[in-house]
Amino acid sequence: MANRATFLVDRRRYRSSFGAVGLDLDLLAGPRAFVPFAEDHTEADGSSWYDDDMCEAGALVDTEAKVLLLFAWEGVFASTRTRAAAFELLRHAWPGWRVRWLYDGQRGLRAYVGAEPCRYPGRVDISPVVEPGDPDLAEPDPSVLVVTVGGRCHVLGMVGDHPVDEGPALLERLAGEPAHAGYAGACEGGVHVDPRLRRVGWWHTTRQPGLAEVGELWPGWTVEFWEDRWAEHVRRAPVLDVREPDRVAALAEVRDAALARWAGARRDVRAAVRDAAPRALIGGGLAPALAAGSAAEAREVIIGAHAATL
Repeated sequence: MANRATFLVDRRRYRSSFGAVGLDLDLLAGPRAFVPFAEDHTEADGSSWYDDDMCEAGALVDTEAKVLLLFAWEGVFASTRTRAAAFELLRHAWPGWRVRWLYDGQRGLRAYVGAEPCRYPGRVDISPVVEPGDPDLAEPDPSVLVVTVGGRCHVLGMVGDHPVDEGPALLERLAGEPAHAGYAGACEGGVHVDPRLRRVGWWHTTRQPGLAEVGELWPGWTVEFWEDRWAEHVRRAPVLDVREPDRVAALAEVRDAALARWAGARRDVRAAVRDAAPRALIGGGLAPALAAGSAAEAREVIIGAHAATL
């Protein structure tokens, strides 16, 4: 299974079949460590992009304008428990840069560089219902989102598309599903539907390739996108009780995860595969090597960013 990521550095584009896992922690090392790391990936062909719905993470670095754009499907930015802390550390690691999350994922990267726009194909992969008492809900960061319909609460696994992409059919699908008394854990998104007022609002902390088309999917409804502001959802649906996390603990947790990611030199994965299977066909999407000196510099940035938050 691939975890596709796209990197753009001053309009040069790189790609990785497995770069989405860990991209959040890679970025916390700051530009001096991250830029050469990104540039060590395979450069993409001029017109060849991953499909927007298949690209799970990405970053754009514009060194002249000092702009950093990013998105990810998982990691410390995706959880309400660690998202604020991760952004706080990121801004200290990239001082003087404008940092912006791309809620529409790779489509936002395309737009920034003026690449040919593409309309999201509209395929919807259904996010399954998670029943009350499911053991996965006991995890610190379950990959779930919460749908509230009036005063009813449903928890869905965040493995498909955002459920708001289903349009009003979402209400029919959930009508016979078991409801939760409420939800108070970490999550990655949500939808609130008020059938009486015909209003729908949604938010997420990951990426949604079909973001621009959601309004078309709910004809006759008032549709609001709340970006990552889960407090808007909580205000309308008290059964969702997502609270601000412990800031100090979250900052330390994200710092430690980033330090572990940059713990030392990494061998070129392509070389390891070549040594193990000399006749194997090796694609360009595997992770490049990382020098010990670059890792040490990255750790200094991470430690300094954390110290600046105290």
